[in-house]
Amino acid sequence: MFDNLYVQTDTEVVFTEVIQILGGGTPKTGNSLYWNGNVPFFTPKDAGKPYTLITEKMITEDGLAHCNSRLYPVNTVFVTARGTVGKVGLSGVPMAMNQSCYALIGKNTHQLLVYFYTLKAIDKLKHKASGAVFDAITTRDFEAESISKLFDADSKAFLSIVEPIYQTLLSNIIENQRLAAMRDALLPKLISGEIDVSNVKL
Repeated sequence: MFDNLYVQTDTEVVFTEVIQILGGGTPKTGNSLYWNGNVPFFTPKDAGKPYTLITEKMITEDGLAHCNSRLYPVNTVFVTARGTVGKVGLSGVPMAMNQSCYALIGKNTHQLLVYFYTLKAIDKLKHKASGAVFDAITTRDFEAESISKLFDADSKAFLSIVEPIYQTLLSNIIENQRLAAMRDALLPKLISGEIDVSNVKL
């Protein structure tokens, strides 16, 4: 649906005209007060399809206060810019981010449109990155990229269909993780006999 609407528009704009490019940072790794907290810390290893809820590393509130990343809200679009270049995903929970990624926030543009616009631009951005000495996407690459902006009526029509789908998708992912955590907690107790279910009628 997005592809069909995208080719119908004749309004071409610079990527950064509608999307803000923000960065991240890493707290000092040698300071134990900054790590193993309750704030998810996104790195290129954590890129999900499309949502990321769990990250390999976690930082503390103190760590967040001592790095160059803000706490990005749900549906922030993350693009991996160094090392593993060009993965695009959405934050499923509020999280911080390291300096090997960019966070994309819409300027009066819905975050799901930001996500789909980025998917349209990413192949060209990856091509630019592979031509550099070190594979990397820079802010200048975003500033030099153009996208076709959907007509307002088409944007509303698209979001009216897609937004509920993505809300349901995120809710299902969260529920699946909750059920998996419950399974992992209960299964060892069932196997060991710590929990007796012999009298449960199914």
